[in-house]
Parts: sequence; structure tokens; C-alpha cells
Amino acid sequence: MRHIDVLTSLIDLPRKRVLDIGAGDGSYSRDLEAAGAVVSAIEVDPEKVARARASLSPRADVRLGRAEALPFADRSHDLACLFFSLHHVPMEVQDTALAEVRRILRPGGRLHVVEPYPHGTMFDVVRMVEDETVVRTHSHHLLDQLGARAGFQKIAQRDYVLSRDFPTFDDLLNKIVRPDPARTAAFETVAPEMEATYRRVAEDRGGQCLLHQPCAAYHFSVED
Repeated sequence: MRHIDVLTSLIDLPRKRVLDIGAGDGSYSRDLEAAGAVVSAIEVDPEKVARARASLSPRADVRLGRAEALPFADRSHDLACLFFSLHHVPMEVQDTALAEVRRILRPGGRLHVVEPYPHGTMFDVVRMVEDETVVRTHSHHLLDQLGARAGFQKIAQRDYVLSRDFPTFDDLLNKIVRPDPARTAAFETVAPEMEATYRRVAEDRGGQCLLHQPCAAYHFSVED
């Protein structure tokens, strides 16, 4: 299951003005563009901002910035998305980030947040270099309670599994560990154990070597 498939089952994207918050190098922004959305994107890492700009169409508005201080005008977007990024927003400013989402969304706009659960074979491997149990648990609790707040109404919640193919352990390191200095430093002390876990839990499926990450998509309408 892909994130974009779940999203497009809940809202039509053509010509919608969509903000991708915590866009990374633009991988999900590219999916949004391919589905017909007019994309804005925000990312805190300057190198990833540059890669996102290079990979998206010229009309995409890609900016350096943070979720808790969105550099966009009031009521300027139809949809805001956070794909696996809310738990990277510091817990002490997540409420501020959600208030910023309300500010930039038009009346009747939508908020779509996908968060990974703190379990699954992908989590079993990656937790050895960065254990996100606490931050992921906190984010899910926040989203579970969000529908009771003034201004947010939960429309849907969809649980599904994101599967990623890492043909070799080195592929996993190149994509998940080596781009992050902190994870790279942590890997030095757990390398044999981490590789053994990868070889034990990865699913061999028709030539693919899959790690699975259970997640939940929370979809809200936002009203004044």
C-alpha cells in the first residue's frame, strides 16, 4: 500500500493546493504532483530542500522552514499533509504546528497525517540506531485526541502497511542510516546485531527483500 493511494481514496487532488510538511527530498511531493495537485513543500534540511526543488516541477513552491512556523499565508491551501513527519516535530511544539495548519488551511480544508507505529520489521531494524518508541507513541496519542478539539473533525482513519524493498543490508544502510550522522555514529556499536536482525526479519518475496512498517493515516476536516 502506498501513502498516495490512501490519500486519493479520501480526497480528489487535481488542482488542489497542497502543502507537504516535512517533505524531505520531495518523494511524496512528487506523488502529489503526479496526482494533479499544486504542491507547496516545507523542509528543515537545506540539502533536502535543494533536492526537492530539483526533482519537482517549476511551479512547486519549495521552502526552507519548520512546521511550527509555516511561511505561508492564512487560508492559502486546501490540504496539508504530513507523511511520517509529525513525530520529527519536537513534542513541545506539536500543538503550535497544528495551530499553524489550521491557520493556512481554507475553511473546509483537510489535514492528512500518516504516522508509523512503533512496531513492525522496519522498526525492529531501525530502532537499533534510533529508537522512536516514545515520539511515535506520543504522536499517535495526539492524533487520537485531535478530533475532539475545536476546529478539527476526524473523517477517517486507515491502518495499513508500508513495505520497502532493500535488496541488501548495504542498501538499507545507504538509504536509512548513512544520510544521518547520528544514526551512522550509533551504527558503529550495533553493526553485527543490526545486520543479523535485518537478515532474520526481512521477507524474501519473489526477488524482493521487504521490510514492513505498519502505520495509520488520520484524515481531518478543518473548520472555523
